[in-house]
Amino acid sequence: MEDIKLKKKEIREKIIRRLREQEPSLRKEKSRTIQEKLLSSEEFRLAQTVMTYVAMPAEVDTLYFIEEALRLGKKLVAPYVISDTGDMIASELTTIDDLKEGPFGILEPENGPERKISLKEIDLIVVPGVAFDKKNMRLGRGKGYYDRFLSCSQLASVPAVGLAFDFQMVDSLPAGPHDRPVSRVITG
Repeated sequence: MEDIKLKKKEIREKIIRRLREQEPSLRKEKSRTIQEKLLSSEEFRLAQTVMTYVAMPAEVDTLYFIEEALRLGKKLVAPYVISDTGDMIASELTTIDDLKEGPFGILEPENGPERKISLKEIDLIVVPGVAFDKKNMRLGRGKGYYDRFLSCSQLASVPAVGLAFDFQMVDSLPAGPHDRPVSRVITG
């Protein structure tokens, strides 16, 4: 298990460094391409309720996707972290203006617990990742929020789509028993 943690740490550090070094204009351009692919995907077209992450500065941006999904009449939810328990819940998002800074500086719906929706409503989950591999295994930032969330039995049949820049794709990721893959990864 220590070997897995060490390998994950090495990959995480390498990819996060590349994310931070990426030219902002190139990040914006590639993010837009990835978001447009997501918007034209069958998973998105068929979904009525979509859960999406709100990107941190170096990640594949999601604000255009959020705005377009709302404009298209999709019910949109975003993660809200309960600080004392570390649990992540799905909270409805009706406008970008609903977003406020939460733990770790990540934007999340204001008054998230009051806007919590049932997991049974979610038709698609869009997840971030530091890296993904050819088998759709995901490497996150190491806190396990998404792995625990995706493990919920109510979400077992819900497609989870990762968004990544090409350099975030690796041949193989070390995985432990609690790590969860995504259904597929969209790159640009």
